[in-house]
Amino acid sequence: MKPQGNPAPAEGGSVKDIEQEGYLSKWNEESAVRTKPYLYACDRVVNDDSASSNWFFPSALPYLFHPLLAGLTTNQVQELLARNLITFLEYTTLLEHRIVNKSVQFIAQDCLPVSIPHGMRMDALRIYTDEGYHAIMSADVAHQVSEIFEINYGTRKFNRIARLEAMAEGFQFATLGWFLVGFVSETAITKQFTKMGQASLVPGVYNMLMDHLSDEWKHSQYFVSIFSYLWPRLTEAQRNFCARQLPAIIHECFRLDGTLLERDFSEMGIDNDIAQIIIEERGRESEHRLRARAGAATTLHALKRCSFFNDPRYAASFFKHGLID
Repeated sequence: MKPQGNPAPAEGGSVKDIEQEGYLSKWNEESAVRTKPYLYACDRVVNDDSASSNWFFPSALPYLFHPLLAGLTTNQVQELLARNLITFLEYTTLLEHRIVNKSVQFIAQDCLPVSIPHGMRMDALRIYTDEGYHAIMSADVAHQVSEIFEINYGTRKFNRIARLEAMAEGFQFATLGWFLVGFVSETAITKQFTKMGQASLVPGVYNMLMDHLSDEWKHSQYFVSIFSYLWPRLTEAQRNFCARQLPAIIHECFRLDGTLLERDFSEMGIDNDIAQIIIEERGRESEHRLRARAGAATTLHALKRCSFFNDPRYAASFFKHGLID
């Protein structure tokens, strides 16, 4: 069946404008790598000022409020926040390099099943540059914080990255599959950054995350615009592929790795039994589905705008995974 219909315009401009000029046509005047001063120094003194500044947003660590952790001191809470910041930044560094930029390469090199207009491919090159800079920012701040708290973090393996790569390598439509992984990753990470307004952060950390967020919001909308361009132009087989793989990709992007929490608790001298209880509670399938649905809100909204769920087969696939009602 030959797909019919016109692509939905992406937020921030018409499809025609985006095709000709690119979604990121003001990149030279707006991107962090081109315009923002490097204000990401994390002052050691701030470590003693935990009453007014956090090292990460507590809302990202719901287990901090678990009754079994009620006896944690302020310093212990801040160390847990710092450890999670390091993990988040280390994961971000790998995600940018190994997942997002690989996805972006296929757009820039016009390797997707549908030919991408020049303006959109130029945007892909801009995003590739942004993501490299985000990796620098993330790695630098992670190193600073690890020295402040004397945490030997090194370069760790992240099971989620490995699983996403393994999925992508086995896809029937390889380049389209890699695009879908990038699409979900970039729309999901923006959701994570929106938590920033809920906490007062250490200035250097706050500056870095805000500069990253200002870019990532545009990246998220760019990936939405590419999906909007692709969807009506895909064959039925390619659409069926997207409907099968997207729920699985979304769930992988929000699957927790309990070994990271176990490691942090162990290094801080917190009872391992507490870690196991929290890991078991957070690892329940019902909890995982709730995280995936909430975290993928931007992704799901983009699919709705493209009339993706008008096909009852596709809606049923997402319903089965608990992503829509």
